[in-house]
Amino acid sequence: MEINKTIYKKNIPKLVAALFFLLLYNTSVLADLSEQCLNELPIHDKPLVSDNPSHLPIYVQADKININYPDNIVFSGNVRIDQGSLTLTADQVKLEQEFLEDKYNPVRTLTATGSVNYSDNNVQIKGSHSWSNLNNKNTKVWESTYQFLGRQGRGTTDIIQTCPRNRYAILENGTFTSCLPGDNSWSVSGAKIIQDHKEEVAEIWDAQFKIGPVPIFYSPYLRLPVGNKRRSGFLIPSSKYSSTGGLEVSLPWYWSIGSYIDATITPRYIVERGLQVQNELRYLSFVGAGLIEFDWLNNDKQYTNNKLEKNNINTHKEDNKKRWLFYWNHKGVMDHVWHFNVDYTKVSDPHYFNDVYSTHGSSADGYSTQKFFLGYANQNWSASLSTKQFQIFTDAGHSNSYLVEPQVDLNYQTNNLGPFQINLYAQTVKFKNKSINQIEANRYHFEPTVDINWHKSWIDLNTETKFMVTRYEQIIPKNYYINHPRAVHLSSSINRVIPEFKIDSKIILNRNTDWNSSCIQTLEPHVQYLYIPYRDQSNIGIYDSTLLQMDYTGLFRDRIYSGLDRIASANQISTGLTTRIYDDKLIERFNASLGQIYSFKHGPHGGGDSIFTDKDKKTGNLVWASDAYWKISDLWDIRDSLQYDTHFNNIALGDVSIECRNDAKTMIQLNYRYASPEYLIAIIPQYRSNDLYNQGISQVGAVGSFPATKKLALFGGCYYDTKAKQTVNTLVGLQYNTCCWSASMNYERKITSWDCGISEPTSKFDNKLSFNFRLNGFGNKYDIDANKILERGILPYQRFF
Repeated sequence: MEINKTIYKKNIPKLVAALFFLLLYNTSVLADLSEQCLNELPIHDKPLVSDNPSHLPIYVQADKININYPDNIVFSGNVRIDQGSLTLTADQVKLEQEFLEDKYNPVRTLTATGSVNYSDNNVQIKGSHSWSNLNNKNTKVWESTYQFLGRQGRGTTDIIQTCPRNRYAILENGTFTSCLPGDNSWSVSGAKIIQDHKEEVAEIWDAQFKIGPVPIFYSPYLRLPVGNKRRSGFLIPSSKYSSTGGLEVSLPWYWSIGSYIDATITPRYIVERGLQVQNELRYLSFVGAGLIEFDWLNNDKQYTNNKLEKNNINTHKEDNKKRWLFYWNHKGVMDHVWHFNVDYTKVSDPHYFNDVYSTHGSSADGYSTQKFFLGYANQNWSASLSTKQFQIFTDAGHSNSYLVEPQVDLNYQTNNLGPFQINLYAQTVKFKNKSINQIEANRYHFEPTVDINWHKSWIDLNTETKFMVTRYEQIIPKNYYINHPRAVHLSSSINRVIPEFKIDSKIILNRNTDWNSSCIQTLEPHVQYLYIPYRDQSNIGIYDSTLLQMDYTGLFRDRIYSGLDRIASANQISTGLTTRIYDDKLIERFNASLGQIYSFKHGPHGGGDSIFTDKDKKTGNLVWASDAYWKISDLWDIRDSLQYDTHFNNIALGDVSIECRNDAKTMIQLNYRYASPEYLIAIIPQYRSNDLYNQGISQVGAVGSFPATKKLALFGGCYYDTKAKQTVNTLVGLQYNTCCWSASMNYERKITSWDCGISEPTSKFDNKLSFNFRLNGFGNKYDIDANKILERGILPYQRFF
């Protein structure tokens, strides 16, 4: 362990220094790769013609002409023929016309020999000899090479035929690649290839996939997209290696079901676990868009072994543990008034996210949610019906979470009473718990509010008066107090009425700065008085309330708890001051805010489960909070926030981020984040016994992405916990892009089980090495993007804006 610490201490500063060096000295402007690829492709440089080609005139240039009117004309020497957007050059061309059924519209054909070069709107073809029908553009070229115009795609063939009107290209013994001319990194060859220019797809029979000249894959039939349209077929496989799961190989298959629905089915074989099938369905309908995913692992071998070891069961009997995930996300609006939202995640067991990687959740969250929402909103009123359930991962201490089945919200607002605004809000909700030993409750809430607003260009003044009327009907199990001997006595029915009065004012002053007359500085004092009388709420259970974060914005909230179960008393004034500096382009270059809450009267906050004890009943300053942002230059930004709580007599939360960004591809961000153990336990009391948080959080980290060249990008980062004295997350990778293929390799090391130990950390980590390869030029974008690279990783990269 000491060796590992020494390695980290020595190498992390070197890594950060190297990243800064690359960033500061990589000042050359990198060309956009996709634009560069298109610039190297030939394009069609003639006007597009939509008329019938048979109605267009033909222009011919040649050194020699031999006319046999009216049957044929033979052109010899540097022949060039143009008809609309079609061009044909050759050593010799024979133009023939034949009058069939229509004596006024003969069928015209050309037979070209010697250095044939044919081009139209879509393709350029070179061959030994060719035949063309000028009426419908049907063409055959022998011993040819072809190149698409304005998009990637080229190859060779014994015979290439285009028909009808150049929609299809049929190749005999042909090859295809999306690589640029001169690059033969990969290709597909087949006995017969049919390319549909309209549908942007290629069908290949007796297909061989080659890396360079070496064939590595054979299929009797392949179907490849050659444009931007969605097409069914296999996608490029990917592979990973994990210290817990072993080697992983995934082979996704894309299914274009219809114009507004598609799916991806991915068999994923994990050597140490088994075969998992990931099924993802995307849809777009008149009620919105959504994503449904169902992942299924029929028999997780490693989960079975771990379970037997944990229970000290010495047996070889297979448990046949089936593991699965179901995810549904839907957002939609219908007729501008109806709103539909679904956020549903459920897994087979509490350890699923830790053992089987998924982008739809994490075991560290402690639970997964299942939410349904139906809403109606008009100009003055709105109504909604919602439900909320939780799948609790009991090991994380959330076993007392309550389900909402259902919740109804009604809201009415008037806007035409001069300075007065009346708002009527009502809610009814039923709380249930999966445990029969927990309390259940019905809550009915009514909240009328009267606002008086006065607004000028430099000042906002708002006065708010409200009454919060709440009724609880609590169903208490017979043995509740036996099972919870320390529980506060709860009432079966409670009526609670709490008034609230608030005055909020904000002033905005601005002036030109002394050092630069084109810059503007603002000064924004903010003052709020809040009065809420004390009500004893110790006889009410806690169903949906938790302490809110008291950042600078939170200083001016009228609640310190979410939900309605705890409404804290207040007789306080919140004051704050914000200053901003804008440059001559009205871009904000700097802002800083500092504020506090001052209490005039001490007293309890509202009962039983408040985080504040009797000794915390105090007057004077309660909370200080500050936020700041400084855009030092076009390259450097810094942001920080700090919250000091006098109840804990320490800094509750703090974080600072420094970012150096050259462009979308080049950046480094240094972060430090802190949370005191007292604050974390106050927020979530269950964390008193959780080794992950009972020491607090003190982590320093760095993330970055750097294009070493136009094609190669390096990215990575590391977070280190200074209290636990161990690395939490590490990500290192590189991505190489060319015009026809790209590859990336990532190494991830993340913590899966946190145990700080007495003398040294004994936490468990998962080490994962992944490799991904894909073919470019099929309508996808393949430029290096630092944000997307880091957001796909395990590191907590945060955007500044």
